[in-house]
Amino acid sequence: MTVTVRFHRLAVTAAMLALAGCAITPSAPPSSLAAWTQMAPSGLVSVRAIVPEGAPCPTAMVDQQPKAMLVRAGGNAQQPQAIDKNRAFDPPFAVATCQLDLPAAPQEVLLAGQPLAMPKAQAQRIVLLGDTGCRIKMPANGKGDPLQDCTSQEAWPWARIASAAAREKPDLVIHVGDYHYREYCDDPKQCAELIQRGVAVSYGWPGWQADFFTPATPLLAQAPWVFVRGNHENCDRGGEGWMRFLSSSTYQPCTDQRSKTDSRSVLGNNFTSAAWHLDIDAGLGIVVVDNAGHEDYRHVKESPQDVEHFRRTLGVLRQPTAQKLWLLSHRPLWYDLIGQASQPNAFQKVLHDALPANVQMAVGGHEHAFQTLNFANGRPTQVIVGGGGTQLEAFDPESPFFEGKSGHGSKERAQPDGRNYDGVPAQSGMVLNRYSFLVLDRDALGWAGRLLDADGGLITRCRLDDGRKEMACAFPAR
Repeated sequence: MTVTVRFHRLAVTAAMLALAGCAITPSAPPSSLAAWTQMAPSGLVSVRAIVPEGAPCPTAMVDQQPKAMLVRAGGNAQQPQAIDKNRAFDPPFAVATCQLDLPAAPQEVLLAGQPLAMPKAQAQRIVLLGDTGCRIKMPANGKGDPLQDCTSQEAWPWARIASAAAREKPDLVIHVGDYHYREYCDDPKQCAELIQRGVAVSYGWPGWQADFFTPATPLLAQAPWVFVRGNHENCDRGGEGWMRFLSSSTYQPCTDQRSKTDSRSVLGNNFTSAAWHLDIDAGLGIVVVDNAGHEDYRHVKESPQDVEHFRRTLGVLRQPTAQKLWLLSHRPLWYDLIGQASQPNAFQKVLHDALPANVQMAVGGHEHAFQTLNFANGRPTQVIVGGGGTQLEAFDPESPFFEGKSGHGSKERAQPDGRNYDGVPAQSGMVLNRYSFLVLDRDALGWAGRLLDADGGLITRCRLDDGRKEMACAFPAR
């Protein structure tokens, strides 16, 4: 493959993770708290590692040659923390991130004698998933999102999903965003038990370690990743961790942006990355889009600045290629969580005018379910893989897929419901309110898909043929 609330400090986090139900035998090299490889723009394979603050970055052995990893972002836990400050701004990270960018995929990279996953010349198996963190966001007045039980692998199955996906031995993992959900818990009544159990809740390293890196350990060790930024990685939420650990761009510290205020994160202030292209092989490419800061619930007339932004940052789609393309973004191009009055939004408007005919599939998250939308007018199929562990739409009273009153499975559907998506109805597609991840296997016809549950059991089979823009899945029985 080539590429064109802070409840704890670090010292107690490991013990708390066991209470959180996500203790896993680590695969990271001994000198690192986490280590992985990720695909990056400009033909780079990026090797990343996290080390304790004050520790040196490790030296990687690249095809038996030593290569020094450099500090991407240093620790800041020794800085004084103002009590009344915005908790999402400059949260404590008692760790440093190290980085080594390689211009081409080597045969072998070792950290502390342990091999890291390297990209293969042609990916034969790809895992797609998203929306994996444990939802904790409760203000002092108690009027917040339903709290997810991070201590239960039934209620929060991300560790199970990551282990099951690792057992599939993929060649590439695509995560479509929303890694961090442990924001704050300020209502004494609702948060007392959570605090007593020692659940890490922080925009800093304890939250990121518990929400993503520890449960993801076996899957990080198995394959290189493509990371897509989610809205929970905006600078007014978990963005500082995104910039430190996972962003494909040069590290820049997030500025003081405050959710639901005039300084909230939007495309223009969110250090939004330009879209970039990844070659899977000569016939297939992936385009990675950062639309995390897009307020997609606004009609295009309300956000002309977003139209101009997307026209600038989606320039890679104007570059001619004979490849079929998959478009990756956290916020889907088409989905059920935005109403008719909000369409077209700026993302839809720009791509309506500029989406190349060779885009076969759009993949997103944001909606905490599995959904497919297939169209008859030449549009690419839309696939949503948002069932990766975050509380499902089925449990959210504000969601159109809420099943709390109508019963388990009642909002799943085997066919579209007739609504228009930016003016066009879907011809076929389904919605499944289930924790899941999608595995795509290359075969003679294109890609054979398996939607798997949290333990790797088969939910249903799908197919994406090379000559069609359709993700055809059989509707499963309960």
